[in-house]
Amino acid sequence: MAQEEKQASKESHGPMLDPNKLPVTEKRARYLAKLARLDVKQLAGKTIAQANELLKWKVDPELLLFRRVCGRVVKRDPVTGDFCPVPGATVHVEDTDCSFLGFFPVDPPFFWLFPITCHREEIATVTTDACGRFCVFLPFWDIDRILRFRRIRICFLDLFRPRLRDVIEILPDPPILRIPWPLPDPPPINVIKPEVIELVRTHFGTDIADRLEVATEAPEFGAPTVDYANLIDTPLPSSPPPIPRPFRAEPRAALEEVAEAAGLEAEVARRVDFSRFIGPFIRCRDLFVAEWVPFLDVPDITFRVTQDVDGDGVEEEIYGEGFFDVRWNAGPLPDVTLEANANAICVPICEAVEPIPCEDEPVISTAGYMTLEDSHHNDANGYGRRVNRPVPAPGDYPPPPATGAGPATAVSPYAATLNLHGCHRIGDATHYRLTYVLNSIGGPVPFTGISWWAPRSAAAPGPPIHVVPDPDGWYPILDAGIVEHPTWLLSWNTRRFANGTYDVRLEVGMTGAGGMTVTATSDPKKFTVDNTRPEASFLWIRWRYSDVAGPWTVLDADCPVITRDGARAIRVQVHWRATSAHLRDARITFTGCGGANPTPVQPAEDYRHWHTGELDNTVLQTNEFELPAGADAGCYTLWIRTNSRAFNPSGFDYGPTHDWLINQTWLWRWIYRAISVVNI
Repeated sequence: MAQEEKQASKESHGPMLDPNKLPVTEKRARYLAKLARLDVKQLAGKTIAQANELLKWKVDPELLLFRRVCGRVVKRDPVTGDFCPVPGATVHVEDTDCSFLGFFPVDPPFFWLFPITCHREEIATVTTDACGRFCVFLPFWDIDRILRFRRIRICFLDLFRPRLRDVIEILPDPPILRIPWPLPDPPPINVIKPEVIELVRTHFGTDIADRLEVATEAPEFGAPTVDYANLIDTPLPSSPPPIPRPFRAEPRAALEEVAEAAGLEAEVARRVDFSRFIGPFIRCRDLFVAEWVPFLDVPDITFRVTQDVDGDGVEEEIYGEGFFDVRWNAGPLPDVTLEANANAICVPICEAVEPIPCEDEPVISTAGYMTLEDSHHNDANGYGRRVNRPVPAPGDYPPPPATGAGPATAVSPYAATLNLHGCHRIGDATHYRLTYVLNSIGGPVPFTGISWWAPRSAAAPGPPIHVVPDPDGWYPILDAGIVEHPTWLLSWNTRRFANGTYDVRLEVGMTGAGGMTVTATSDPKKFTVDNTRPEASFLWIRWRYSDVAGPWTVLDADCPVITRDGARAIRVQVHWRATSAHLRDARITFTGCGGANPTPVQPAEDYRHWHTGELDNTVLQTNEFELPAGADAGCYTLWIRTNSRAFNPSGFDYGPTHDWLINQTWLWRWIYRAISVVNI
């Protein structure tokens, strides 16, 4: 498939329904009847097309238009934190009215909602495509009902599931970020400081902070920011509220007291279940709110998702109680992300792979979306040739290799999950398997126990197909007409295997009375795998005044403190090390508090290093920074960031669009040392 066709496929957002054929439910009819001064019976049960004819010239014409709401259903990997798409699931679009008890802790910036009662009516269903995407058109009169309710209530227009973008913007000293609709992509992402990432880690955990580190690693000017945008616009995971002590001890008694203070009927208040909560949401700033506030009959369009996860023909719920998923912007609506439960079936790849020409011999042709031809892959040593190439020479720091241009000189190993594709429909073969030899020791060993879910093709809709081998590693050859990826051979999670160099072969065979007979074997493909994270360390840190060429004062490794005359500039000298079995680059930075960062001043060595060749895998150098006279006292931080050149050709980034002449961050380490600067 050409790149333009791939992009068009991505932008289609999956299947869409003809909204004109959908029914007008009883609840919607009551709202429309009041809006247009019609009898409810004239509207209830009609299709939207028929209802719009009755509404014509009775309501504002723009209310008869439609707005498209698109999104995706995904499942979070509990180990990596990455999302994988959920295909073949049914998204139930529901018209919802709920009442909530709002909990606004004294300390901002978040608040939570506890559902009291809800009334839901299903207004549409749509099936997710191979990539978990879906779209639905909603009549604007449906959305207007929600907007009217919110406009007359303070801050209700901002009631939506917060994204990482929203949280970053309320942190101290936030980066400059913009809402991406309808403005262009976000600005260069190196404006996110390490301190901000650490604050994200404090508020929302290591997983999100680590993913933000990777997404913001974009050393090339003009590099696409799609992964960064996808990350910061993904709704944050739910987190429990800090329930006050009285509610933990005697929830019913405490609730009766809250109900009386908030003017909530006791009978209604008793329906609150403190084990069910929604949030956190970002509360309005500069607005004083009581700790407990009831919200009655809040309208919204919500989603519920089902999927046949056990193959019994009955779909089970994989996402429920969705509230405030849609951010009702005045312009184009941002896509929604529905994070499915652990029982959902997701697939490791979904976008179409380039067609592979097959003859009468088995062959392993691609790893992910990257060809294994000699132009991209070195079969003599198992390294990729294009991703994370070296720079020509040491010295003054040259820019990283340009995206989409230059020679293919990389010596980069593979990491994470490799989805291998090739030709296995050879002759009358009924099964296939892959074998490997690690580091040229011993005979071939079959890959065993590796199973995955494969999305069905659009011509054969249904839940994903579970691809499972027999004990000897043999997989049945599936009908090419029912699977989205007919050339898919193996979903190889290399993290479950030892690092090293693998010679991988593809065998095809036939079942018969005597068991399995191997009918053909491919030439080996060599893969060097390295899933180790790089290391970094501060060997020593010392300081002295800039105007005196005297001795240095070595700082303690534990709680280092510089006590200085604030009217004099000082130098801080750092001896540091970064190393990896396959180093890509490393850099050191010194960030400050107040208005300015310490300035790099040492001319002899640079403050960042990009590898110059296969054997350049350790950085050992000394750098100096100057803190000017009058700089604020406080906490300053040294940071070392080091990256491995290991890569993964899954196509999640802009690799296919630039023929893999890119720089990709997959494995990294970021360490820091905080230094207190105190004035005498």
